[in-house]
Amino acid sequence: METMLVDRADGVVTITLNRPAKKNAAIGRTWLELRETLQEVNDNPADRAVVITGAEGNFCSGADLTDPGRGADQRPMIASMRDISDSLMRLHRLPKPTLAKVDGVAVGIGMSLALGCDLVIASDRARFAEIFPKRGLTVDGGSGWLLPRLIGIQKAKELAFFGDIISAPEALALGLVNRVVPVDELDKVVDEWAARLASGPTVALGLTKVMINDAFNVTLDQALEGEARGQHITFTTQDTVEAMRAFVEKREPNFKGC
Repeated sequence: METMLVDRADGVVTITLNRPAKKNAAIGRTWLELRETLQEVNDNPADRAVVITGAEGNFCSGADLTDPGRGADQRPMIASMRDISDSLMRLHRLPKPTLAKVDGVAVGIGMSLALGCDLVIASDRARFAEIFPKRGLTVDGGSGWLLPRLIGIQKAKELAFFGDIISAPEALALGLVNRVVPVDELDKVVDEWAARLASGPTVALGLTKVMINDAFNVTLDQALEGEARGQHITFTTQDTVEAMRAFVEKREPNFKGC
């Protein structure tokens, strides 16, 4: 990997954007490597949760507009953007829980990447911005879809029209992040959440993720039918058998993710 580090431990895959000299700004290669890594996670039953973060005190400062590979890429811009879209759709569709660990800046497509994770934990010094209008650009990375669902249309327009930087506490108040913690507690809290996710009933969590992601796109009737199918599937898993046994034996279940 040229632009990221990938570490595995106890079912948790940590993907670290690793261009600290550029505050982990993304280049074209970043998205190809992210797509490859997420596919590996998808295919590996031992990988049960994902943490995405950035190296050396920043999450991601957006797209690197000085990307040296940009000039060599003779394809139309829309083709490059579709590479990004494909990577982010893999993140969205990954049937395993994902967690963004945000310190420092998460702006532009860096903010989109963070919000594209299922959960977001930020340090108290994290900063977020839909920086696109200050570069004369439209929002991208899924922000136009994510923001209205997370914070409503009016607030989404405010962030997307002005591109102002907001603090971690402001992001929490808006509902963009799940938790804000002191920077010296960030590793501990993220590790705890990631461990809980990785030790959970992976199949059930993946199906629940699909249902919640689709909630604004389906009718109640379709949602109920989706839940019925989900339960039909989970009742065939070893984890559900283990959960029922643990309940009877008055102990915590030991889920295996299958």
